[in-house]
Formats: sequence, structure tokens, C-alpha cells
Amino acid sequence: MADRREFLGSLIAAGAVARAGGAPDPEPASPAGSGGIPWLKRIRGKHRAVFDSPRDDVTGVIRAWIWLNQCRELLHAKEKDCTAVLVLRHVGATLAMNDAFWEHYQVPLTGSTPDKPNIPGRNPQMAAVMKDLGGSLPPPARPWVQGVGLDALIERGGVVVVCEFAFWYVMSRIMTHDKLDEARAREVAMAHLIPGISLAPSGFFALAASQEHGCSFVTNV
Repeated sequence: MADRREFLGSLIAAGAVARAGGAPDPEPASPAGSGGIPWLKRIRGKHRAVFDSPRDDVTGVIRAWIWLNQCRELLHAKEKDCTAVLVLRHVGATLAMNDAFWEHYQVPLTGSTPDKPNIPGRNPQMAAVMKDLGGSLPPPARPWVQGVGLDALIERGGVVVVCEFAFWYVMSRIMTHDKLDEARAREVAMAHLIPGISLAPSGFFALAASQEHGCSFVTNV
């Protein structure tokens, strides 16, 4: 009996014993230390994933959106049980800015050249712009992308953050274009930030901290 109790105790300590009555696994615990970082406190539910978005393409937001839809339809999870965290960093930081910023500052997308300019004039990842995107995706992906957009992701409770380091380069565009000092350029940049998007100390901090708060990591590759 003593040996049996010791054996069961070791299994329980390792989390190997199933919970009685088939009860669901407990929600992943968020470690202490979210402290003064409000967006970390918004990560909730059993299903959590963080999506890296270092480029100004649609990969990050589309994957976050599809994942949310598949959690709901395939795992029968409720919206409140799923959190998608999208980290806009590096070149992807411009995607945190509203349409007025894109129109005024004429931001070229990666790959734009003088001969073949690609300057959208509005944020290319808002739901209103992405509504016709489905036709360009592989057929298996099309049913899952309906309604996709940064603004739609935020409305669904998605956590979208932008790297503070990369945000400085957004500010530098304002400084150069409007001939403003750094403090004033930051005020302008913050005024153009899409509502609901938060600044993270760095993109790599956001990726690591999200994983410490129970998120599975999804690469941009």
C-alpha cells in the first residue's frame, strides 16, 4: 500500500493522472508578473496562440483569424475560450497605423519600386480592404477567412501589439515628412494608432511573454 501511494503521488505530481469524472483540463495559468502590462492580462481561455508578424504581408492576421475560426468550428470552443495574440514587429509595424496615416504618409509596401509602386493609400489589412482576398487563397483556406481584418480581430477579443522599437521607425517617417521633433512625432503617431492596438516594449519580448502566458507560438514562415 505504501508503495502504491508513493506511485500515485508521483503520477499526480507529474500531472499524469486524469481528473475524476472526465472534467476538462484547467485553463492554462497566467504566471504572476503581467504587472503593469495590460495586454498580457487580456490573454484568456484554454486555447491561446501568438502569431509573429514581422512583415507587411497578410500572413500574420490571416493565420490568427483562421486559427480562431478553426478553434470554434473544429474544437467547438467558445470565443471567450480562445485568444489570438498578433505581434506586429519589424516592417509589420506600419500595419498598426490607421487609414489616415497610410493616405497622408504614402507608405510603400515591401517590394514596391519606382517602376512598380505599391502604395495602398490605406491600411491594407482592415476588414473592408481584405473582403475580396479569399479568391486569391488556396480553396481549403477560403471558408475560414470570411470577415478577416485587423479591426475584426480586435473586435473578437484578439490581442494586437506593435513593437516599440519598430514603432520608432514609424515615428521617423513622420519626423522626416512633417519636420517634427521626436516628441511631437510620437504624439502624431499615437493619434494614428488603430484603436485597440497596444505598444509592446519589443516584438521579441511580446512573443516570449505571450508564450509564458500559455500561448503556442506560430511562426511567420
